[in-house]
Amino acid sequence: MQMNVQLYHAVSDITGVTGLSIVRAIVSGERDPSVLIQYRDVRCKKTPEVLQQALTGNWQPEHLFAPEQSVAFFDFYQEKIRECDDQIETSLLQLSTGTEEPEGVLPSARHRTKQPNQLSFDVRPLLWKITGADLTQIHGFGPYLALKFVAECGTDMNRWPDASHFTSWLCLSPGNKISGGKVLSPKTRRSSSRIAAALRLAATTIWPE
Repeated sequence: MQMNVQLYHAVSDITGVTGLSIVRAIVSGERDPSVLIQYRDVRCKKTPEVLQQALTGNWQPEHLFAPEQSVAFFDFYQEKIRECDDQIETSLLQLSTGTEEPEGVLPSARHRTKQPNQLSFDVRPLLWKITGADLTQIHGFGPYLALKFVAECGTDMNRWPDASHFTSWLCLSPGNKISGGKVLSPKTRRSSSRIAAALRLAATTIWPE
C-alpha cells in the first residue's frame, strides 16, 4: 500500500478472516496498530508483534480512497457470487425433484478443509440424489469438480460403452501411433474440453499418492 502499510507481508490471504477484518477496520477509520491487531484471528500464524509492525503507516487520506473502492467492489462481487450459488442450488433442487432416493447413507465428506471460493451450500446431498453416488469419494474430486463433472458430462454414462471410450472422448487416453511395432507418439490429443482440463488438474493433486 502507498500508506506504507504492509499487511500483505504479514497475512497470507488478505481476503481471509484476519486480513479482511483489518482492512474493513481501516476503511471504517481505525488507524491505531495496537487496536487493529485485535482483529487477528487465533489461527493467524503471524505473531501480534509482526502484525503490528506491518500495520504501522503514515495514513495519508488521499491513499485511503483505493482501499475503500476495493472493499466496495469485493462486497459487490461476493453478493453476485452468492446469487449465482443460489441459482445453482435452485437448479440442482429442480433436477433432483422426482428422482429416487439412493440406497444407503451419504458417506462422510473426504474434504473437510474449507476450500477457497467454494460453493455457499453443501452440494454433496443434491449430487448424491441426482447421480446416486458420491463423486467426491473419488481421489482428487472435490464438491466443485463433482458439480462440474455432472454439468459437462451429465448423469447417463451409458453413452460410452466403457471407460476406455470415455477416456478417449475426453482426449485423455495416450496416442496409439504405431509403425513397425514401435510407438511413434504416446501424446494425448489436444482438447478444449473444460472437464478434461479439470481432470488433469485434479490428477496433479494426487500424483504423490
